[in-house]
Amino acid sequence: MVRLGLGGVVVGLAAFLGLRTPAWGKYDPLPTGPGWALLYVLVAALAVAAAVIAGRSSRRLLRWGSTAALLGLVVLVGAMTFDRVQLSRTVDAQVDPWPPRLERVEEVRLAALEPRQRAAWAVRIGAHRLVRPDGGFRQITIPASWPFPSDVELATVVLDVDHVDLWARAAGHDSAAACHSIVVHHPDPADTATRRTRCDGQQVPPPGLAWSRPPIDTDTIPAIPAATSGEAWTQYRHDPLHSAVTDTSGDAPPGWTTAVDGRVRASASVVGDLVLVGGHGTGSLTALDLATGAERWVARLPNWVHQDPVSDGRIVVVGFGDNLASFAGRLPSGVAALDLATGEPLWTAFDAGSVMTSPVIHGAAIIYGTGVGTLHRRALADGALLAERVLPGMVTMAPPALVGDTLVVALDHGMACAIDAVSLADLWCHTLPDLRMVGHAAPTVDRGEVLVSGAATLATPTVSEYLHLSPWLVRDLLWSGLFPGQYEVYAGQVFAALDLHDGHVRWRSPLFANPRSVPGHTSGTAVIEDSLAVIVLPIADTLVSFDPVTGRVRWARAGHGGRGPVLVAEHRVILTGRDGVIEVRDITDGRLTCTVRRGTGWDRAGPVLAHGLVILVNLVGEVEAIPLRRLLSCDLAASRART
Repeated sequence: MVRLGLGGVVVGLAAFLGLRTPAWGKYDPLPTGPGWALLYVLVAALAVAAAVIAGRSSRRLLRWGSTAALLGLVVLVGAMTFDRVQLSRTVDAQVDPWPPRLERVEEVRLAALEPRQRAAWAVRIGAHRLVRPDGGFRQITIPASWPFPSDVELATVVLDVDHVDLWARAAGHDSAAACHSIVVHHPDPADTATRRTRCDGQQVPPPGLAWSRPPIDTDTIPAIPAATSGEAWTQYRHDPLHSAVTDTSGDAPPGWTTAVDGRVRASASVVGDLVLVGGHGTGSLTALDLATGAERWVARLPNWVHQDPVSDGRIVVVGFGDNLASFAGRLPSGVAALDLATGEPLWTAFDAGSVMTSPVIHGAAIIYGTGVGTLHRRALADGALLAERVLPGMVTMAPPALVGDTLVVALDHGMACAIDAVSLADLWCHTLPDLRMVGHAAPTVDRGEVLVSGAATLATPTVSEYLHLSPWLVRDLLWSGLFPGQYEVYAGQVFAALDLHDGHVRWRSPLFANPRSVPGHTSGTAVIEDSLAVIVLPIADTLVSFDPVTGRVRWARAGHGGRGPVLVAEHRVILTGRDGVIEVRDITDGRLTCTVRRGTGWDRAGPVLAHGLVILVNLVGEVEAIPLRRLLSCDLAASRART
């Protein structure tokens, strides 16, 4: 009876844990659905078998062995239960819960922030108002409708004509100040770390600063600028195929290199004769001359720029927000619009939850999502809110794709939705229950299908795929399911095609197994050219070419640690790796035709092509333009070896 009782305890706890969906917390790899429950059914079945054998076997050794196994299962399930309780307590105790919850973020008010947090908020908004498009600095005034802490004072330290440190402090809290370093006019990336250490990490301001509260200004919307270019870049990487290619006519200008202030994750956008580059940590936005790389104007956003700016040829709009504090409403986030020709700010809209994605331009409106799962439609001219709604998931780092009047969004943790771009009503939503981080890679849309990718959990691999995985990875996957509070493990990555009209799955790729840890969050955005598609899978560190209609894999090669989409031009695939390698391959068979090596690699910023120039932006903010013909022929400097 004791053995049967112990078996009953194991079965009961296993059933409870298997049927109860765990609190997410920060633990993205937790699977749901049959794959999740199966693991606990296995534990329960082992307990029943051990109890029956121990109770009925006439052989002492077998009986005692079964009893020991049963006691081991009791300890295991007890440890699993304790781990789950601890996970729930950890999530409940988080000041900034993950995933962020709209109701919690909306509760965050400036007056409720700590003095240091109010100073950090204010210094970001102050920087947004301080920088002039010509690279000069102006008096800071704050529009009346903007969220600015009323007790915060600002002070500037002018280090030279191109370099200012902006300080902020809450009244009476000198030891909880915040500093933001601003450099304009082609800063030296090698100096970035020094400036960040000296300023951005400090909380005690230098003595003798002239503190003052910025004047409150009236809200005004400048006149709508005239169109400056017949070209536009209306969504992430230009179009729903993510080609990142604009006009290719005419002779390419000579190559050039320059730099922007801060590290970069966003691809460049090209509108007319301007190259637009956003800074990751600094919030800088720089417009460069396409032909020469000369700086045309600069701006500062209230937080990071994580994805491409977009433009209709008159106005440029960019999302801003970071990957932690602004998700919880503790740093500014939203979208800002500027005059494309001059860089003069037009309007800024602040939202709950981080905006780490590119908006899309739909007629006279923009549409974008936030990290707390809200979707907004605003007037392009003045930022007026036209419509908003709550989504069934988070818009984390996956910019939406727009085809006609249909907006496609990839959401965390494992969902994609098609939405009417005018009414913001759902057309369909489809859940991929075994995948995570679907909201970290932009959906690609072409010929009636939507391509998405996600991180594979323990519920994803087939039996055959499990047999081909590393035993250590299988062990870690099983352990991550039993103890989700202690382990975060992915099996690899997969991609899938959904039907644009109703969302059903047309096909899924095989599993591409996980060989490494990805620095930062994963991605995996497909690029389509004609009848071929190419995708970088960071968790699998693999570059894959496949048929977008059937999903049949044509070839796969090493990904060089890259996270950004590739560029496809003249039937060649151009890959930029985090390890500093540029590879050019034939799209049909994967044959390597050129390798270029650089001292610094690239991250999410994939290459773009405009007027015959391939434009690359690396991790430290260096911008390089290479004539496409030279890159395809590998006719580069001697130090750029061909293999």
